[in-house]
Amino acid sequence: MRHERILLILILSEIILVGFSIVTGFALAADSGESVRAPNTLLSALWVSVVVATVVAWIGLLNMVRAARHLYVASWAGYFVFILLGGQTPNTAIGSVAQLLTALTSGTIVGLVYFSELRTKFRTLPEAVREARQGAA
Repeated sequence: MRHERILLILILSEIILVGFSIVTGFALAADSGESVRAPNTLLSALWVSVVVATVVAWIGLLNMVRAARHLYVASWAGYFVFILLGGQTPNTAIGSVAQLLTALTSGTIVGLVYFSELRTKFRTLPEAVREARQGAA
């Protein structure tokens, strides 16, 4: 199987797992009956920036843009900081499994884009834009 196809499958798997983790987290919060606490502005801003960076990185990885590799790793570093600053959060067993599978998928993506022969196929952003324009013309 070509590495590009494996990368596509991994990114789609990660999207599904992240969505599932979020849904199970909201379901747990709704079932617990806890009052909603006031959002922390710093944590909210960090969460939004991690989500945006991850989505942009996924798009860049699928388009084989070299900078997307670094953005993807940076988004995970931001997520680790979010976890450290966020404190304890309740989780279900299935939510924990989904988060673990997401982390394994992410590690596989990082390994694939940095340590396989796929790493030689990544282009700079100007090269990718130029190729996209030529393909559209």
